[in-house]
This record gives sequence, C-alpha cells and structure tokens, in this order.
Amino acid sequence: MRLFVQSATKPGQWQTIPLQVDPIDENGRLVFFGSGDYMQESLTASDLLVFRIEDFGPKLVGRSGQLPCSGGQIYELNETTTNRYAYLTNCDQAGAVRYPNTVSFDAAAKQLQSPLYKYQFNSKNHMLFRAIKFRLPNGTWEEVATDSQMLIRADAKNFFTMLFDSRHIESNLEENRSGPLGSLARVTFFLRVLFFKIRMSLATDVGFFSDSGHIPMMINIPVNASAYLRHGSGIFYSWVLSSAARSGGRGVDMPVLDPEVVKKGPRALADIGVRYCQGKDCHFRYMVDLNGQRLAMDISIRRDLVERGFFPFYVDDASAVSDSMGWDGGEGMGGSARSGMYFEVSGLPKGEHPWDFWLRLGSPVESRRTCPAPVRVKLIR
Repeated sequence: MRLFVQSATKPGQWQTIPLQVDPIDENGRLVFFGSGDYMQESLTASDLLVFRIEDFGPKLVGRSGQLPCSGGQIYELNETTTNRYAYLTNCDQAGAVRYPNTVSFDAAAKQLQSPLYKYQFNSKNHMLFRAIKFRLPNGTWEEVATDSQMLIRADAKNFFTMLFDSRHIESNLEENRSGPLGSLARVTFFLRVLFFKIRMSLATDVGFFSDSGHIPMMINIPVNASAYLRHGSGIFYSWVLSSAARSGGRGVDMPVLDPEVVKKGPRALADIGVRYCQGKDCHFRYMVDLNGQRLAMDISIRRDLVERGFFPFYVDDASAVSDSMGWDGGEGMGGSARSGMYFEVSGLPKGEHPWDFWLRLGSPVESRRTCPAPVRVKLIR
C-alpha cells in the first residue's frame, strides 16, 4: 500500500510519502504484537492510518492511471484547510518502501526523541514526565518544563478527606511500538490505597509524533460522584516551567481557578465552562512560547461533561491556592513555580468519561496546523 503526492512544481512527477498502519481492536484500543509480522496481514475496517498532511500536494487532474502504480482502487485524500491532496492505493507489483522512524524511544532512559523535542518519562511513574526539551535552531537542547505531578483530592461525605499524589500512583509502560511516523505505547495505572492496588481507568494508549503527542484520557467513576463527594474533589495535573519558558509568552484559553467558585459546586462551574463550547464539544488550550517554538496543551471535552462541571481550570501558581483547595502536603505543592490544570469531578455521574488531550511539541508558535486535521476521503477508481 502506497500514499502518493504530486510535485507542486512539476505536474505529473510523483513521490511516495510515509504511511503508518496501526491495528485497532473492536474496542478502539491499539493492538501490540511481539514482532513486525502483522504488517504482512490485510487491512481491517478498524485499522488506523497515520500520515503527515504537510506532505500533501496538488490535486490530480486527468486520468487516475497517471499514478506511478495502482491497485484495484484509488482513494483521494483531501486536506480541506489548505486544499492539498494525496492518493492511496495498493501497488501489488511494487516492493515495500521503508522509512526511518521519526520518533525514537530509548527504553533504558525512558525517553522519546524527535527532531524537535525530547520527552523523558518519570522513571517511577510513566504517566508523568521528568523533562521536556526543545531543539533550538543552533542545534542545542533547551529545557521547557520539568517534574510533572498529579494530585487527587477526594473529600468524601460522612468520611475523611483523602489526598493522593504521585507517591500513591504507580504507572508503567507495558507495551511500545515505533513506526515511521510515531511511537506508540500502552500505559497502565494503579492507585495505592491502604496497601492495596486499585486499577484506575485514566489514559492508556498514547502516541507521540514528530511535533505532537496524543494522550486519550478516560476517568472511571464507580458511583454517582455527587452522592459521595463534596465540592473541591478533583484532579490537579501540574508541572514546573523552566526559567527560559517563564520569560517567554504564554496563552491561556481556559478559565483561571477561583477556589470560591469551586465551593459553589458543579452548576456554578458549568456556567463558566460552556463558554468554551461549540456544539457538542468544548475546547481548552494552554500554550508557552520558547524562542518561537510552542509547548501547547489542547483539551477537548464533551459538552455534557462540561455541564457537570468537569473541565480544566488554569492554575498559574499552585502555592497560592494550595491552602484554600486543600492540597497542602501533596507532592511538589510547596514550590512557587508550579503551574497546572485542575478538573473538578464532584458532579460526574457513574461510568466511564473520555476526553482528548494533545501536546504540541516544538512546532512554530505561529503555526495554525492542528492534529487531527479535517481530511475528506473519496474513492476515485
């Protein structure tokens, strides 16, 4: 199977661009294999195709037979934002094309690396990062953010308040696989409570690409939270910006945390959160400018969850709100340079609640390109 694009300056001249196939099971989860033999299998309807829209080119005009090779069917892919095209077909008569991996994973160092960034996992908790670095134009590496932490506060009715931090949360990389366009991994999470391990249903399958990382999130609430939790129960995800990143520009497109508003409950929060909604989805962003390169966090949450008070609040200085939010004593809460996002969970109903989280890693600040991008697919033969 090949993905072709036409030269923008020489019509009729074609080149093959990288294409990555990621098998998906019936539950929408990535499938990992012990070897690369799966690449010899036929595609299924659920398989995920990954490609770079930056590589797309002009539209094919004329007969589809102009492609260097083609199988029984040809699909036209149209990236609608810039109106560029690529053509997918099965070249049975051609040999396999191999591309070097864009993102490499060093298992010993627990580090991902692309031409733009280095992302090092916390060695004891793979849900968190130890450091993120960007490659500067002169080839050197500059630290952007370090020491991410997670704090969970559960203020239970008719019970005492429980505070869990990174010391109580254990997460591991169980599987990983690298392809020409990205590195994929499965991460499992456990929460230690009174010497027992309770499995948490937060993010599991993650993917890192040349300038981004995709972390689909899931929170599993075993009961109706409003019946068991008081307001102020939630998740605080935080990090420490480097001095260079703190001196750069920042953009925050989400509400700023006000502990007094949190005390009013999910209905009061919902009135704030729905301002960020368009239709059934709501979008929030945090961005830092490091010498013209961006570290951005894009979060998409269904409107029905936002209407229950579940969405991110920006925290510029955790130490300033730690006492009023009941976070004192949590791992890393004593520093003055810690930023983060807080999610209130006391309004969530019983069940699994997904949301989408994208990291933008090292691309130009002025870039408006996002992933996933709108792509139309049409069978042309």
